[in-house]
Amino acid sequence: MVNTFDVRETHNRILDGFSARPERAVLNWLTPRVPKAISPNQLTALGVFGAVCAGTGAALTNLSTSFLYLAIAGLFLNWLGDSLDGTVARFRKIERPRYGFFVDHLSDVASQILIVLGLGLSPYLQFQVILVALVAYLVMTIYSLVKLHVSRTMQLSYFGVGPTEIRILVGAGMLLTLFVEPFPVSTFLGDLTVFDFAAIGVSVFALGCAVVTFVKDAHEISILDPVRGKGSASAVDMITLESGGAPARES
Repeated sequence: MVNTFDVRETHNRILDGFSARPERAVLNWLTPRVPKAISPNQLTALGVFGAVCAGTGAALTNLSTSFLYLAIAGLFLNWLGDSLDGTVARFRKIERPRYGFFVDHLSDVASQILIVLGLGLSPYLQFQVILVALVAYLVMTIYSLVKLHVSRTMQLSYFGVGPTEIRILVGAGMLLTLFVEPFPVSTFLGDLTVFDFAAIGVSVFALGCAVVTFVKDAHEISILDPVRGKGSASAVDMITLESGGAPARES
């Protein structure tokens, strides 16, 4: 058996977050101005480096709140590299869809884990709370990749919220912390700050989006792929069999 989905094929990208329009305008302005010496791979590396800076800066706030400047700068670099790498490759017509898909999405996952762990090691968030937020993020990532597999639609934002909106929320919280010291509130979960409540809220929102979107998408896909008689072909074939029943290999 071999999966017939190929990332080289055209697929729809849904990125309709609240900041999508101004973000696109900024990227359209920046893309042709990126020096030719800077490659998409270097931009991807810049995004990961930004995540390292963001996570490290957040963790080092145990020593001084001044490290929040490093964390904020890291968030910006993470956005810049992550947003420009594919855009620059398409603009220069040097896309490598299979390689780009592989590197870009794994780099994104690694970057978000680095940022989340750094936040969890800061004095402003409970580590167990931020781990719940990480689980919610990974759930949405898995959902997006499964949806791409079955419908050739890569959904990057849900109900107006995508990666850029989350970065803006985290960055705004960091800026606020530079001027206002968050105070803990006693709850049955322990002492929580406003950032803990924000992380819990984002987690609930993300998991709720996953459930609601699953119900909607499952209904639409069931229409495209109805129950058929035994032996009949499905309207949406994801798996092909090589003659003789031997496993087919992808070249």
